[in-house]
Amino acid sequence: MVFDQQLLKRRNRMTLVRLVKAQPGLSRAELAKRSGLTKSTVSVLASELIEEGWLREDDASTVQRLGRRPTPLVLDPSRLALLGAELGVDYLNVVACNLQGKISWSSHVPYHHADVDRSASDLARLIAEAHGFLSVRHCRPLGVGIGVPGPVDGRDGALRFAPNIGWHHVAIGRIFREKLDEVGCADLRVSVLNDANAAALAHYVFGTDPHTSPLVYLTLGIGLGAGIVLGDRLYLGIEGMAGEVGHTILVPDGPECSCGRRGCAEMFISQRAMSRAITGEDAILPIDDLVGRVARKEDAALRAVARAGDFLGLLMQNLCNTLNPAIITLGGPLCQFGEALLEESLKGMRTRGGRYDSDRVTIGLCRFGRNACAVGAAASVFHELLKVDEGPLDRRRAAPVRPGGRLAGRDTAPP
Repeated sequence: MVFDQQLLKRRNRMTLVRLVKAQPGLSRAELAKRSGLTKSTVSVLASELIEEGWLREDDASTVQRLGRRPTPLVLDPSRLALLGAELGVDYLNVVACNLQGKISWSSHVPYHHADVDRSASDLARLIAEAHGFLSVRHCRPLGVGIGVPGPVDGRDGALRFAPNIGWHHVAIGRIFREKLDEVGCADLRVSVLNDANAAALAHYVFGTDPHTSPLVYLTLGIGLGAGIVLGDRLYLGIEGMAGEVGHTILVPDGPECSCGRRGCAEMFISQRAMSRAITGEDAILPIDDLVGRVARKEDAALRAVARAGDFLGLLMQNLCNTLNPAIITLGGPLCQFGEALLEESLKGMRTRGGRYDSDRVTIGLCRFGRNACAVGAAASVFHELLKVDEGPLDRRRAAPVRPGGRLAGRDTAPP
C-alpha cells in the first residue's frame, strides 16, 4: 500500500510537469482541468514541484479580467539540470543543460580510442567537471545520459558492437557506473543508449515541434545510424538493434563494410565514404578538411557530396515507405555541409519517389549541431523521469481515458 501511494504521487507529479512542459503558462486551475486531478491535489503537488526546482511561477497573465488573475507555471530553468555525454568515434563530448535544453556548460575534445577502460575513465572525468560546474551554482543534476556509437542491449545495458572503434560485447553500463563512482559522481543516475537514439530524443524532447511522431533521426558521420521515436517511446527492437540503417544494403555486392556485409548504406553515406570518393584511399579525412574542400568548390568534393546526397535520398525514400514518418531530421558531422547535402538528398528522394508525395514528411537539419547526441542523452534522463506513468491517477477522481491509451485533453504514453 505504501508503494502504491508513492507511485501514485510520482505519477501525478510528473503528469503536471509534462503538461507544463508541453504548454508553459498553465495555471493550477487549468492543470486540474487537463489532468483530471482535484484542485487541492494540484495545489499541493505544484507547491512541492516549485520548492524542489521543477516549476516556478511566471508573471501573471496580462489579460484583463475580474478578480484575481491566475498565476502561470513554467519549467524552472535554473535549479535542476541534465547531464549528457557522447563517446564519439573520434571525440568525447559532454554538456550540462536545463530542463528546456539550454546548454550552460560543454566540452568537446578530439579523442583516439584504445581500450574501453581508458575511454570510459576520460569521459567520466569530463562528466565530473560538468557536475562540479553545476554544484558551484547550486544546481542539482537529475542524472547523466551517455550516447555510444553502437546498439545497446536494453536488458543489461551492454554495448553489442561498435565497429568503428572495434569494441564488441562490452558491459558499458556497468563500466561507466564504476568510473563515475571513482570520480565522485556516485549520486548520478546513469543511462546508456545508442548515439542515434539519443540524438532523436534531442529533437523529440527539446525540438521546435516536440512530441511529434513517428520521428526518424539520421546521424551522419564516420558511421551512419538512425533513432526512431514512435508513440512517445524510442523504438529499439527486440535486442536494441532497431535503427541500424547504416548496415542496410543499398547496393547488392557493393563494397565490403566493416560489419562483414557488402553494399551497406554506410559505404556510400559517411565521412569514410566521402573521404574515399575524394582521395581514393581508406584514410578518413577530418570533417573540417571535407567542409573546407566543399567551400573551395573542389570538383572531387562536390561530386562526393552529390553522391552521398543521392544515396541519402534513396535511404530516406525507403524509410518513408517503411515507417511513414512525420519528421526526418538529419544530424551529425556531415550536416556541416548544410543545404548542399540537404538539397541533393531531397533531389535523390524525389527521383525515386514514384507516386509517393515527399511533401508529407518534414525533412530538415537538426538545430543542435554537433551537440545533438549529448543534448539528446541529457534529454533521455528527463524523458525517462516523465514516463513514470500512463497518466494521472487520483483515487477520488480519475481522468477519462479514450481507447488507445490517450488521456482526454492530453496524449499519454502507450503501453
